[in-house]
Amino acid sequence: MRKNHFNLLSVSALLLVVVLLSSCIRTRKPKNYFTVGEDTYELVYGCIINNGEENGYFDLDLRLYCENEEDFINFNLDSEHAEYIESTTYTDLAGSWVIGYTSSGSYTNMGNIVSGKVIVDRSSDGYTIEIDCLDQYSNKVEGYYKGELQKKDEDNLVHEVPDYVLPEEIYDEVTKYIPIYSGINPPDMKGEYISSPHYLVYQSDMGNDGTEQFFSDLYLGFIYNNKQMNCYWKQFDVENNEFDEYVYYGVKVTGKDDCFTCYYIDEGYVNGYYAQQSFIYSGRKTEEGLEDFHTAVVLLETSGHPGLPPKNTFRVLKDYDGLAEQDAWMSKSSAKTKTSSNSNSFDIWMK
Repeated sequence: MRKNHFNLLSVSALLLVVVLLSSCIRTRKPKNYFTVGEDTYELVYGCIINNGEENGYFDLDLRLYCENEEDFINFNLDSEHAEYIESTTYTDLAGSWVIGYTSSGSYTNMGNIVSGKVIVDRSSDGYTIEIDCLDQYSNKVEGYYKGELQKKDEDNLVHEVPDYVLPEEIYDEVTKYIPIYSGINPPDMKGEYISSPHYLVYQSDMGNDGTEQFFSDLYLGFIYNNKQMNCYWKQFDVENNEFDEYVYYGVKVTGKDDCFTCYYIDEGYVNGYYAQQSFIYSGRKTEEGLEDFHTAVVLLETSGHPGLPPKNTFRVLKDYDGLAEQDAWMSKSSAKTKTSSNSNSFDIWMK
């Protein structure tokens, strides 16, 4: 009888453990989530929305979405950078959570964030974001997100080329070889152009002994879509005997009258090493094409890759005859389009 009694107690204890474990599983939060009071919502992706530049800062929205895209949490931040959010703790918050949002602008429920903090940690493998706030109803609003942030633009216009695109320590040296314009009245860049022959003007880590060096023709297309300017880029890869083609979204443009400077930042991995570079295009928009057309490529970060030159190495190229002519090359293109974050785009430094 004692043995049976012992077995009965063991079974009872086991059932209690199972119940407790089941309860824990039911209440366990998703990997990426935000909570409002007792309600938990699973996050699946996030994005940085650039609303334009004002008083020298970019007006950004950090928005984290649930799978249905109708439920999300949003924070409005001022940043010196249009393409990314700095690693820091934000306490002066303007934000909200929204449930059941529709394309007409209505929603089922929402609340404004009134206090708290958002900790952002940006690294080479994405972002880690921690949320600890209160809303207008005194609900505790918490959250965690780890992953990439997509980039979206509501305004492609900037006042000038920022320091993180063309570092101040090399600005004077770079502008000896490429004109850099500023202003908020640039020309309409829409069109398709070819820089041919595409000629190396200067490379900072070379002797530049006066020997002429030509690169494959550079094909560029600038298309406006939903308030953002996208750049379509194609160039023949001599080593692989094929065209490489890329699309860069959210290209920034500055300038005045017919003069323009536009730029984007590309990042990726070279043989497993993180690297980052900026592409800068300058010239004058005319009926024939882009006059005095120049390209600068600046290595912003190399992570010590042994096959790349040092940080802030730069290269300037131009159209040899001074005019990147208009040409409807995109409708004739058969090249395979690749994403902008592709290590092949760094081959310009490897050739």
